[in-house]
Amino acid sequence: MNSVINRLDEDSLARQRALDLASFIVEAPAGAGKTELLTQRTLRLLAVVEHPEEVLALTFTNKAATEMRDRILGSLERAARGEMPVEAHKQLTFGLAQQVLAHDAAQGWQLLGHPGRLRITTLDALCASLARQMPYLSRFGAQPGVSEDAEAHYATAARRTLEMVESGGADADIVAEALAFMDNNAGRLEKLLIAMLGRRDQWLHHASRIESGAMKGEVEAGFSALIERDLAAVGALFNVRMQTLLMPLARFAAANVADGHAPIADWHEHLRSSITDLSRWQAVAGLLLTGTGTLRKTVDKRIGFPADKSFADQKKAMLELLGELRGVAGLEAVLAMLVKLPQPELSEAEWSTVECFSRLLRLAAGQLWLAFQEAGEVDFIEISARAGLALGDDEAPTDLAQALDYRIRHLLVDEFQDTSPSQVGLIEKLTRGWMPDDGRTLFVVGDPMQSIYRFRKADVGLFLRVRERGIGDIRLHHLRLFRNNRSFPAIVDWVNAAFPGIFPVADSPEAGAVRYAESAATRPPRHDAAVVIHPVIERTGSDSAGDEARCILSLIRQARRAAPDERIAVLVRARSHLDGLVAEIRRCAPDLRFQAVDIEGLDGRQHVQDLLTLFRALHHRADRVHWLALLRAPWCGLKLADLHGLAADDRKSTIWQLMQDEARLARLSADGRQRLGHLREVLQLAFAGRARQHPRRWLEGVWLMLGGPRCLDAPDALKDVDAFFALVDKLASARQLTAETLAAHAAELYAPADPLGHAVQLMTVHKSKGLEFDTVILPGLHRETGGNESSLLLWDEVAGADGEEHLLVAPIKQKGAGNGEPTAYDYLKKFEAERAAHEAERLLYVAATRAIRQLHLVGVAVADDQKDDGLKPPPAGTLLDLLWPGIAQPVFVAALARDDGAAAEVGGIDPATFVSSLVRLRQATLPDSLAVLPEGLRPADNPLGVDEVETSLSLEASVGTLVHRYLELIARSGLEHWSMERVAALLPVCQRWLAGQGHAAEMAASGAAEVIAALQTTIGSESGRWVLARHPEAAAEQAWSNREGELAVNHVIDRVFVVDGCRWIIDYKTVRGADSELPQRAASHRGQLDRYASLFAGAGLPVRRAIFFPCQGCLVELDGAK
Repeated sequence: MNSVINRLDEDSLARQRALDLASFIVEAPAGAGKTELLTQRTLRLLAVVEHPEEVLALTFTNKAATEMRDRILGSLERAARGEMPVEAHKQLTFGLAQQVLAHDAAQGWQLLGHPGRLRITTLDALCASLARQMPYLSRFGAQPGVSEDAEAHYATAARRTLEMVESGGADADIVAEALAFMDNNAGRLEKLLIAMLGRRDQWLHHASRIESGAMKGEVEAGFSALIERDLAAVGALFNVRMQTLLMPLARFAAANVADGHAPIADWHEHLRSSITDLSRWQAVAGLLLTGTGTLRKTVDKRIGFPADKSFADQKKAMLELLGELRGVAGLEAVLAMLVKLPQPELSEAEWSTVECFSRLLRLAAGQLWLAFQEAGEVDFIEISARAGLALGDDEAPTDLAQALDYRIRHLLVDEFQDTSPSQVGLIEKLTRGWMPDDGRTLFVVGDPMQSIYRFRKADVGLFLRVRERGIGDIRLHHLRLFRNNRSFPAIVDWVNAAFPGIFPVADSPEAGAVRYAESAATRPPRHDAAVVIHPVIERTGSDSAGDEARCILSLIRQARRAAPDERIAVLVRARSHLDGLVAEIRRCAPDLRFQAVDIEGLDGRQHVQDLLTLFRALHHRADRVHWLALLRAPWCGLKLADLHGLAADDRKSTIWQLMQDEARLARLSADGRQRLGHLREVLQLAFAGRARQHPRRWLEGVWLMLGGPRCLDAPDALKDVDAFFALVDKLASARQLTAETLAAHAAELYAPADPLGHAVQLMTVHKSKGLEFDTVILPGLHRETGGNESSLLLWDEVAGADGEEHLLVAPIKQKGAGNGEPTAYDYLKKFEAERAAHEAERLLYVAATRAIRQLHLVGVAVADDQKDDGLKPPPAGTLLDLLWPGIAQPVFVAALARDDGAAAEVGGIDPATFVSSLVRLRQATLPDSLAVLPEGLRPADNPLGVDEVETSLSLEASVGTLVHRYLELIARSGLEHWSMERVAALLPVCQRWLAGQGHAAEMAASGAAEVIAALQTTIGSESGRWVLARHPEAAAEQAWSNREGELAVNHVIDRVFVVDGCRWIIDYKTVRGADSELPQRAASHRGQLDRYASLFAGAGLPVRRAIFFPCQGCLVELDGAK
């Protein structure tokens, strides 16, 4: 208890000091109230500056900037109203806001009337602003747009770079040399270049230095310094006494084997942490370790200890020493690391490859700049780089830099643990020339334990270095906060107990290692607050994934019952880890509303896959796979027998060519011929009109003619489809529309979150950063994630044992080269793996600290009778692996002991015999009375229900078409899924469709408004809801045909159903006019309704006919009032 009080006292002192006019770096752990502290600091500074613009606050996201601005303005408004808050910390904010208002009045700022004078922005926005202010130096000229996804530009640059091999000259030689190194695998080299361009801020300045020459010695000196640092770490554990004991034993072993221990055959002096002793160190490690990197438990003649009794003393001494070494914590790991250390010298061939790749990357960067110029947009990396150019350097600061030097007096940076090297470089330039006690201050705040954005180039080592060394000439006072205002003590105490053993014991900027810092709970204890581990045991034949999903669903239900108003979050490392849970919820708890934030990919939904198939088929007639898929899609729905009959015996012709072969079509079933005939007609029209329409309008028109809307069953499917067509529109406008780019971007489309499902949220841990939830469920602890991808060149700058920063570089390993010996590339990749492992520790911390009341940890362990505890260890690198020793393992072992029976057999599907069911457009379910149709009557083969392409309709007719189609969709999907808000959201969709039919923009907007008004009037009226409600034997927009003389006549009936023994036939008419005019208008359509009624003359039920007017919401029965 005393330690908690002490921590809270330290926290209070740190918060007070943070308001001094000095420079600080503040560590604020999860739940510490960091934003409130930033608000107070900003208010404190605003109370002393001459102009509010002298205070600049930087954040990483627009959301964070908006929140901070709102907090400051809210504090000022409350102070202006004199509303003193109850909470002590908010009272401090209130007092600071009053001081700002007094200063504001004296200076005449009028901040509340002119809030734009508050300079709170994102780092990216600041960079863009700087580049705009110095267009010549930033090389932008006219300010370009900013692309949030520049992958297409990287691909263009990479492709053009490789195409230079045909150009001749020195550049072509560089490309040719790189291709030869990659075994002429141009595809792989292109992918590596694309990846490198996406992080060029990390290597471009290094590539320039490499290209300038004379760097080989410096790089090798860097490797030597780092290797000597590693040797020093080994020497600290494998001390002089141990070495003295091992020396004679090592010489003995070396004398009894041929070559294995040659470096230690004459070992008489203690090993130093010098590169000259590297081979001897590695020989020592080889003697002590097994092939799997563990300390030996036995020794034999294979390593130099013969079984002869005369050598028993040496063998005994060796085993005793090995026993002692096993008791030295960490020694086994550093000895295993020794074996993987490379020689520091790069061969001439390796260095030649480094120089070649450096030049190649510079060429690619140049091509990227050209691609940016052509597109008129750049990425954030380019914006940041040009901002740096606009500020100049230490020797030659620009006029802008000097102006900013006078304008900015106080700089605040939020989430500093997530900064990249280029961002820290920008901050250093902004504060260039600042001196201690000159009245200017830098205030950075963050939590290195929450640094989880390496994939965005964040480097937690920067936080650690700035904490120790400062930025430029500014030394920062270090403050640490301890309060956790979020979680109840049960959560905080568990985190404080668990994470010191999960996090490393010491900070390491080079390795990205951060030691754990305790927090102190400020909330009073609560009886139901807890951390619970839920073990799932996987046995042969068990459904562990299903068991885990059901466990999570059970936890959600329990939490909802216990506290219906509290928020629940299910957090995972990767989106794919939620697939099983989402499927389980859809299957077992369809009534459970939840928000899946960027989780459910639209490209996994069948209707979007069908649209991708349609695009690929239409754009590539020789793409046989997608043409066959097109014929199988719901709008055609050919059976397998018909597909086989069409295409099985001709693999050379395109499917489109086969569709024109009447003799071949005659082999198909009558149903198949009808379906294929309809598809052929639509595609003939489509191909004829392709060049005359915008790609989006053309593709959407084909989909509509095929009857795409009638293939949609899910309530939100129309939103998915609209998002897909919007993507087509975007890519077409950017001249990037290809099948590959469309598929790649479609993979990044996600289903919108359910606005009513806010109580249960499913998201990645990264998305949860900065949020809090009453209950947090963390499943998938056992799941692995993808490993680090290879890079063309690996670069690093790390401090060696000499304390100096060293540049390291190594090329990717050539396929088939070497004999498995450690390389410089492996060594640098080890650093990346280390950093990734440490970030996984922090990811677990972030997930755990989102919880307010309860934290549930769910994972799967595999039963294994061969293991001492009956369980296989978790896969390395998983979150369960981090929790396993001392935390999760006892819980899983106990669960195994309770559940020692055999797992039940789980039924499965045999993939060898599985055939998916065919989903396709078909006639509505018919009542028994129509099981045998009147002679000459059959379902029509045109599933769209329109007889001509709708490109020449009047606006009134187009509006009617849209109203009919949406009323059909509402009737089919269920009226309960359609609110006024959902209908209103269709406005832009309708407007685009009408514009695509050739109507002017103003007319399209007017027509779309009419459509929405008609739909809302319908679902808001009693008659409209009755017409669209679920009824027996109901059908919507059902197409029929019968024979009149020698002609087949088509009929499309808008709505048919049976109520109280009568069949209702209803037609829709979208007309303007007063309600009093409607009976007369309805009477004018009596002949049409009579023809519809005659179709059912022999069906055995009385028929009632009516006209429904959507614009008025009125139903008029022709045989009398309803």
